[in-house]
Amino acid sequence: MSRIEATEAAFRKRKVARLRWSAFCLLVLLVLWPAALRAQNSQQDFDVFLAKFKLAVAQKNAATLMTMMMPGFNFIRAKNVSPSDVFKGLDANGGLQWTNLQQSVQGQPMLYRFQDSNTPARVLQCTPTDTIYMCLVMFQQDIHHRWRWTSMIMPTR
Repeated sequence: MSRIEATEAAFRKRKVARLRWSAFCLLVLLVLWPAALRAQNSQQDFDVFLAKFKLAVAQKNAATLMTMMMPGFNFIRAKNVSPSDVFKGLDANGGLQWTNLQQSVQGQPMLYRFQDSNTPARVLQCTPTDTIYMCLVMFQQDIHHRWRWTSMIMPTR
């Protein structure tokens, strides 16, 4: 093989290597791009949801909040609480928990991931009724990837 042929062969190998690298980069981009878009859309969807939620809480709009609730809502320390019982609980003690909820929506939600689920969630902190409890207002996506208000709970610290 002559020197010219060897040089041409080396250039061809480099060209093939560059093409393979470009194809690999394109493949990675195609695989990761939808996930990045979903994450961006999820955040945008949550921001819209949260703005609507904050307005409904400020106005004590139970009808709108009911449409934003996830079935099987958890309230304080009870599971699967009916919406009517949730709103009775918010109204109890002179509306103490309404005030608590209204104050919590002024905070910044934190990203949260449940151990047994891949479903993204967001959490706002609220004020517990006693120092032995934490207070959390939680949001999660349903099976249709719509954001829902899932709970206002007070687990033991």
